[in-house]
Amino acid sequence: MGEPEAMELSFEQILKVLEEFEEMQGLRVLISGGEPLMHREFDRMNDFLKHYPLRKVLLTNGLLLTPKRLESLNVEEIQISLDGMKKGHESLRGQGTFEPTVAALKRAKESGFTVSVSTMVHPGNLDEFDDMEKLLKDLGIKEWTVDVPCSWGRMKENHSLYLPPEVAGRYLRYGFGGGFHGGGEGYGCGLHLCSVLPDGSVAKCAFYAERPVGHISEGLKTCWQRIPPVRLEGLKCQGCAFLDECRGGCRFRAELLGDPLGKDLYKCHAFED
Repeated sequence: MGEPEAMELSFEQILKVLEEFEEMQGLRVLISGGEPLMHREFDRMNDFLKHYPLRKVLLTNGLLLTPKRLESLNVEEIQISLDGMKKGHESLRGQGTFEPTVAALKRAKESGFTVSVSTMVHPGNLDEFDDMEKLLKDLGIKEWTVDVPCSWGRMKENHSLYLPPEVAGRYLRYGFGGGFHGGGEGYGCGLHLCSVLPDGSVAKCAFYAERPVGHISEGLKTCWQRIPPVRLEGLKCQGCAFLDECRGGCRFRAELLGDPLGKDLYKCHAFED
C-alpha cells in the first residue's frame, strides 16, 4: 500500500489475505507501505478492521494521524517512524517533519493506542540516540525498534546513507520492548514472519522482495509454507556466547555480506565490548 497505482493491492485482495490469515490462526497483522494511510481505499479497509479479531498494528510516518483519523482508526497499536532528533530525522524525512511526528506520537498515546517507534541508523543521527532514548521513555513508548538499512532496493540509489558494520552495528544495542521479528528457541529471525507486497507477491520479508516465494493468487498458506525456517544449528555462529540472544541476526544482511549461513556482522558489533 502507499505505492503508485500499479503497485497497490486492491481492497478485495487485502480482504482475501486477511481472511486466509485468520483461517491460519494468525496472531498479528502489520499494516505497512509506503504510507498505508495514503491507500485509496484505506477508509474502507479500516471499517473492515473493526470486525477483524486479530491484533492490528499500523506502521506509519505519523504525519497523517490527525485527531479525526485517530478517533476512527481500528487498530490496537501504532508504530511511527522516528529517525533521530530534529537534525537527524529531518535530514532523512525532510524539513519540518520532526515536530509533527513527535506530536503524532503524543496524540496516538493520548488516544489510548499502544505506541511504538521504529528508527533507522543513518549518518545523520549517530550522535542522537541517547537523547532519543530519553525522549521515547519520557513519552511512555512501549517499544523502540532500531535497525540498519540494507544496501538494497532504494538504498542502492542513496549510498550516502550506508554505514559499515563496525560503525552502525553498535547502535543496535539501543531499543527496548522486544521487536517484531521474533523467533523461537533454536530458530533465527522471523520464524513466524511473512510479507505480502504491493504487487501481491509473498516473501519472507520486504528485504526479499526480489525473491518472492509465490503470489497471493496461489493462497497465502501455500506461499507461507515455502519459507524455510532458519535453524541456528545450521549457521556459522556456533560457539558464539551471544547466539541465543542474537539468533544469528538478519539473514538478509548476512547474505549481502557474502554468506547465507554466515554472521550478520552488524549484529555482531552490537555485542562487542
